[in-house]
Amino acid sequence: MRNIRLSDHSIYIEDIWSNFKDLIENYDHIVVLTDINSRAYCLKEFEMLSELKKFDIITIPTPEQQEKEGTTGENLSVYYIEQFKNQDSCSKIFDRLLECGADRHSLLINLGGGVICDMGGYCASVFMRGMDFIHFPTTLLSQVDASVGGKLGINYRGYKNMVGLFRNPIGVFIHDKFLESLPERELRSGFAEIVKHALTLNYNLWEQLKEMEDIEISNLLPLIEKSIIIKKQIVQTDPTETGKRKVLNFGHTLGHALETSFLKKGEPITHGEAVAAGMAMECYLSMLHYRHDEDWLASILVVLKRFFPKIDIGDKMVLDLLQLIRVDKKNKAGVPHFTFLIDIGNVEYDQIARAKDIRAAVEYYRKNY
Repeated sequence: MRNIRLSDHSIYIEDIWSNFKDLIENYDHIVVLTDINSRAYCLKEFEMLSELKKFDIITIPTPEQQEKEGTTGENLSVYYIEQFKNQDSCSKIFDRLLECGADRHSLLINLGGGVICDMGGYCASVFMRGMDFIHFPTTLLSQVDASVGGKLGINYRGYKNMVGLFRNPIGVFIHDKFLESLPERELRSGFAEIVKHALTLNYNLWEQLKEMEDIEISNLLPLIEKSIIIKKQIVQTDPTETGKRKVLNFGHTLGHALETSFLKKGEPITHGEAVAAGMAMECYLSMLHYRHDEDWLASILVVLKRFFPKIDIGDKMVLDLLQLIRVDKKNKAGVPHFTFLIDIGNVEYDQIARAKDIRAAVEYYRKNY
């Protein structure tokens, strides 16, 4: 294992606690933003190993938000917490930062999954025009995706990540022991991003994943490191997604639409479940675009099926998906843009598909996945 250096910060995988202490030593005021699950399962270990004695804490969802939703206590599902990634939660975070006396010289530590990393980084970036922040991702998804690349943001009117900006933390710390408290469904959600990195950018990693029968936490850290390195190589060449970084959107055009549709129904699915389904559908579009045969598609789907169960897409949801992709933030002039798979490890971005082919891809998934 090794630490990974980017242009203005590092992602620490080795000797993380001493590096963490060195990084925070000049901050007089520290605030920890966490989600209710990470507070229950990760905060005590974080306090013990970091030896951080004095800090303020903000937890999302707040007791008021839980009461409003009719829920109490801890162990709320990760996909349930996604609905709190919004302006209302940001207002509560800003209120709490003001109450505890935070200013632009304070440090915000985001201890949580993708919701906390995205929303915490966003709030830190705009509070008093910017305070420093650190990511301490506690889920597999946030370790291989949300913690890398500087994308920050919140959902708006039910649309995924519609409001946000690009800004890097001063450091990211990967502690794989946090993954031991995750349910299997959430591990699979994060694993979808590792699969995406392999399919789009690394044939050798794909061959390695093909040999896996299941996801074992004890074997994940090398895969996390490889996945971070793959993403790092892309985001450093295109930090604000004007070109090559768009390859990382593979599976996300239809995947985000699917995730949004279920969120609107009040039946949220995980980000990884949505992206896995999106990858299957966009592999179908890739097959049409590059005239691959169905054996090519089947060889990919057999691996996806091993790790990701089928999502039930009803008739009404098909129409909703076709509408939702029209407002995807990756669109140009209202036209959906895709990343297509030329072959394993080789992709093209800014590709366009006909409406009838997009619908055919959804129908293929419904009938054949």
